[in-house]
Amino acid sequence: RHGYGAESGLLILHEQHFIFSLEVLAEATKHFHDNNKLGEGGFGTVYKGITRDGKEIAVKKLSARSTQGKREFMNEVKLVANIQHRNLVKLVGCCGEGGERLLVYEYLPNKSLNAFLFDSEKSRLLDWQKRHNIIVGIVRGLLYLHEDSKLRIIHRDIKASNILLDEQLNPKIADFGLARLFTDNETQNQSKIAGTYGYMAPEYAMRGQLSVKADVYSFGVLLLEIVNGRKNTDLNLQGENQSLSLLEWRRASDKMHSHWTSVYTNGCRPPSTNLYSNYDDNHRICAGAKRNETCVRKHD
Repeated sequence: RHGYGAESGLLILHEQHFIFSLEVLAEATKHFHDNNKLGEGGFGTVYKGITRDGKEIAVKKLSARSTQGKREFMNEVKLVANIQHRNLVKLVGCCGEGGERLLVYEYLPNKSLNAFLFDSEKSRLLDWQKRHNIIVGIVRGLLYLHEDSKLRIIHRDIKASNILLDEQLNPKIADFGLARLFTDNETQNQSKIAGTYGYMAPEYAMRGQLSVKADVYSFGVLLLEIVNGRKNTDLNLQGENQSLSLLEWRRASDKMHSHWTSVYTNGCRPPSTNLYSNYDDNHRICAGAKRNETCVRKHD
């Protein structure tokens, strides 16, 4: 087994995970050079790295300035080290040396669903069959987290940028920094709200009531985006652990509802031409998306 001592605050990892030295990760990422940057989020930056034996990795470097970072780092190590599923991003190891907090993941060359879904050129690669496969893969990953894993987990931040894609565009759920453990049918009361505005279930956003239904709601919003190829709204929650007022939530919800009503009125077709060339496919997907939008709306 590999692990840190108690003074580091890290849990012991399973045998298949490794503790990387800071030197090795710095070398692999060319000292965390901007040219190797894959993405940036609220808690840190992700870099592509190549190890000495030629293996490609993704290194998530949590912000040293954020007091939230240490808690999120420990949370992600604890959860991801104990779960394995083909639709969840795989943790390879971590590093806590020199005051740094680094998570090492498998490298996925196609980056995030967000990069494909809302790009005018790349979105053309996502025909209906690929979108269907992505939807099914996300559902399988969530089902594992909610029901089949030995650790029952609420992700709390399901959205397109947290769905990574492998070479065959198979989806893997990523970023477990905000995730929480739960027991069967449990509803937790959270004093601080964290997530992405526009994807949060109203009972969580307004009252802090967290259950698996929050992930299901977020997935519903994401499903609408996948089907139509349009962003829900530009309502990202800036900063960490911000509370949402009832008025703010209603405004966001009304804006989302108006957006999707317009989409359906205009034929329920994504911006990519000929995506749904088959009438039956188009009709079936539109009908499913409308049912999903109605379900999301009922939460308001």
